[in-house]
Amino acid sequence: MSIDLHTLSGAYAVDALSPEEADEFDRHLEQCPACRDEVRELRAAAAEMGASEATPAPRALRARVLAAADQTPQLPPKVTPLEAARSRRWLTRVVGAAAAVVLLAAVAFGVHQARSPEENTASPKVAQVFHAGDAKTATLRTPRGTLLVATSQHLDRMAVDTHRLEALPGSKVYQLWTWTARSGKPASAGIVARGVHGRVMTLPRSGTTVAITVEPAGGSKAPTTKPIVRLDPDKV
Repeated sequence: MSIDLHTLSGAYAVDALSPEEADEFDRHLEQCPACRDEVRELRAAAAEMGASEATPAPRALRARVLAAADQTPQLPPKVTPLEAARSRRWLTRVVGAAAAVVLLAAVAFGVHQARSPEENTASPKVAQVFHAGDAKTATLRTPRGTLLVATSQHLDRMAVDTHRLEALPGSKVYQLWTWTARSGKPASAGIVARGVHGRVMTLPRSGTTVAITVEPAGGSKAPTTKPIVRLDPDKV
């Protein structure tokens, strides 16, 4: 990724990055306290606004917004072929920024979803799995605290909410692993970056074990510590 990673905190906060970009930004968060603070503040602000009283938008607001948009010329920028290619690459960033604006505007004008204080700490993708119509959830006790788990066959996703696990020092992260009896070798399913309370992964196939370990910042190629928890997604 050749762009400035510091500019992606907004898109990351609303899960508008691709899986590859999100993984790279996860690693960036481990080394950047400023971005960790910004992501945490963005999510906290959205959660606080979501928990506030709903306020209906003025009836004339929609007409004013549409009128203003109609009067604003939408002219394409004058760019060279190279700049055009870069502009297309930045399209996903614009979409991410737009998603953030839509989220905050919807909350501000009364699109209120009832959430508990615990749910407000989770990222949108994590919350989506926990709120799925077919979601199955479990609460697991670990030596490091309590882990919340949810699975959804419809979404083909599994999510872990780690906000009840104890905070780790800056040199450590929680890392997820999967393995089957056939392979016998654990495969990394990603890290939980500092300041982010959870992670989503593709729903493991039947017979897969999922575990979480404490690893050095940035993650490990193989587990270096004993898992704090092991679970069978089929039994959630």
